[in-house]
Amino acid sequence: MSDGAKLLPAVLERWTTELLAAAGLEGEAAATVSRTLVDASLRGVDSHGVARTPVYLERLRAGGINPRPRPRVEREEGALALMHGDDGPGQVAGVAATDHSIELARRYGVGVVAVRRSNHYGAAGFYAVRAARAGLIGMSTTNSDPFVIPFGGREAALGTNPIAFAAPVPDGVWVLDMATSQVAINRIYNARDEGRTIPSGWGVDAEGRDTTDPSVVAAGVPLGGYKGYGLAIMVEILSAVLTGSGITHGVGRLYGAEAEAQDVGHFHLALDPGPLVGAGPFAERLAALLADLSASPAGSGSDEVLVPGDPEERAAAERARSGIPLPAFLWSSLRQASEELGVEAPEP
Repeated sequence: MSDGAKLLPAVLERWTTELLAAAGLEGEAAATVSRTLVDASLRGVDSHGVARTPVYLERLRAGGINPRPRPRVEREEGALALMHGDDGPGQVAGVAATDHSIELARRYGVGVVAVRRSNHYGAAGFYAVRAARAGLIGMSTTNSDPFVIPFGGREAALGTNPIAFAAPVPDGVWVLDMATSQVAINRIYNARDEGRTIPSGWGVDAEGRDTTDPSVVAAGVPLGGYKGYGLAIMVEILSAVLTGSGITHGVGRLYGAEAEAQDVGHFHLALDPGPLVGAGPFAERLAALLADLSASPAGSGSDEVLVPGDPEERAAAERARSGIPLPAFLWSSLRQASEELGVEAPEP
């Protein structure tokens, strides 16, 4: 890759941690954020990977992210808990909430932890997978600052509002991680930064017209029209209405308002399949379902039938061997940040 670089995951995680720490984020929190970013990049989800490091650094230095967060449970009743994210990185609150939901599920069979006063938390799949690796069904949602038009509208009203769902299988986990917009906003930003056009149907300009130029995209569009719009509203309800967090334009902007806390809300659920069909039978039945789907005859223009998560697993296997690619704009940006913060940049 001309003018870019490839770094092994461990090297990239160490560098990202050092950059976040140099920008003021305390050690364990910096390691947590770095781990989530590199995990996303490893799985090929570059929209939520280390490409977001520069804006996190800006927000830390500007005061929009609390560098010493202490997420805390404000209210708890039975299997339900409300957590205050302390205006820290969303990843710190997200991990704390996921782990608490797992504890509740161990006790009650199900655990739900809703989070308020948080910030952007990266890829939703990280938290659902964390619950699934504990042998539970996991689900996570988050709202975000508005970037997506409502179905039939032309001005942004909702975030990309992702949904992640993961469950254990005998040899690992299965995960669905999707935005309720046609694509995640950061895929549009990455295309803009890399000087690429985007496919038709990803975004609209200020007049609400479809565009392939990422530099003039004013808003994204819902996935599948009114269906994705409905799912985005569901996520807003679970993540914001239910938690007392910022709703739609009440969420601070990730970009362009770096000194302001976002007041993002998250929703984390963990469900124990044991009391129902049984943990072992559940994992085996799910594996059989996925195998049946994968064995379906491929249609015209397809070589095989994939299930959600297959592309990410393949990307992770390849990138673990060959390294995570950093396009030229990101490689340059991270090296510049290293120079400004006094952090030694690794050799490509």
